[in-house]
Amino acid sequence: NKIGVVKSMSKDLISGIVLLIFCAFFYYQSTLIDVKDLTEISAAFFPRLILGLIALLAVIMIAQSFFSKETRRGRKQENETKKGIVWIIFTLFGLYVLSLEILGFIPASFLFIAIVYFILLPEKKPIKTHIFSLSSLLVITIALAFVFEKLLYVFLPRGIFF
Repeated sequence: NKIGVVKSMSKDLISGIVLLIFCAFFYYQSTLIDVKDLTEISAAFFPRLILGLIALLAVIMIAQSFFSKETRRGRKQENETKKGIVWIIFTLFGLYVLSLEILGFIPASFLFIAIVYFILLPEKKPIKTHIFSLSSLLVITIALAFVFEKLLYVFLPRGIFF
């Protein structure tokens, strides 16, 4: 019975398979990116790197779905509490995409990541921890902008302030 087989598959297993299909499709799409020069790192490098990491995580999620010993009741409670956070972050991501042209990549990205950091923070932490975390997030955001613009020659939105 095909319906029984699908019902017995965990959400992690199904999500992992969907992610692998997603990665395969977009990896193929990355082969269609027009490369203008013969440098070692082309514009397709970063998408392929990210897709490879996502595929690796999907394989890990599939493997974990076979070894998961959580009860359905415990998982259902956890999912209910996280459902609201997922929608908040999804909405914030939409606002982030809309704000890129106005604020620019670095300010919009840092603001988005900082807000998500505080939403996902499981417990109260000392101020020093927040300062270190936010400083690290800012450095990573600036480093990403540098890599994209100076090494990959992918120009990011500057915003109205820059």
